[in-house]
This record gives sequence, C-alpha cells and structure tokens, in this order.
Amino acid sequence: MSDTTHILEAARKLGAMIAEHPAVRKYGEILDAIRNDVEAQRLLADYSRQIDLIGEKESQGRPIEVEDKRRLSDLQARVAMHPRLRDMQIAQMDYVDLMRRVDEAMAVAPDASPAG
Repeated sequence: MSDTTHILEAARKLGAMIAEHPAVRKYGEILDAIRNDVEAQRLLADYSRQIDLIGEKESQGRPIEVEDKRRLSDLQARVAMHPRLRDMQIAQMDYVDLMRRVDEAMAVAPDASPAG
C-alpha cells in the first residue's frame, strides 16, 4: 500500500516528466512568444472585450446588434489567421490531449476502488 509520501513523490516525478514533454514545452514557448507580440496581445484583448460585450448584452436581455456580431466575426477571423495565435491553438490542443491521456491513465479502475 502506498503512503502519502510515496504518492507525492510519484506526483512530483510525473509533473517533471510532463513539464519536459515536447507538447508542454512547445505550448510554453508559444505562450512566451505571444506575450512579446504586441499585435497578438491587442488582438486577443479586442476579441475578449467583444465576447464580454456580447455576453453582457445577452445577460441583460439587450439586443445584440448586427455590428456586434460582425465585429466578433471579424475578430475571430483575424485571430484564426494570425500565425502565432494559430500556432497557439494547435499547441493548446496537443497540450490538452496530453493532459486528457494522463488523466485517463490515472483513472482508478472500478474494481480497484477503496473498500468502504
């Protein structure tokens, strides 16, 4: 039976292994590049503000104007076309897939549940 110390040590080792995985390293590198890209930062901020504006209008029961929808669509297209932001989306999908696979591997089998 594992005690807490052994479990935490194994978790630290797993964390270190995950941090060194190519998908995690690439995602971190792309995030760093985006932090230094003024255009990407501005585009993400504009996109976020537009989503917040539309969400606020929806929650208040106010109409969403055609211009609001057009601006959101335009910003979505610009985000999708920006090379670094596109790379970030791909790297993010790879990272999320890795984390999903790790989570599945750690899932306790139904017949291995603690006695209770």
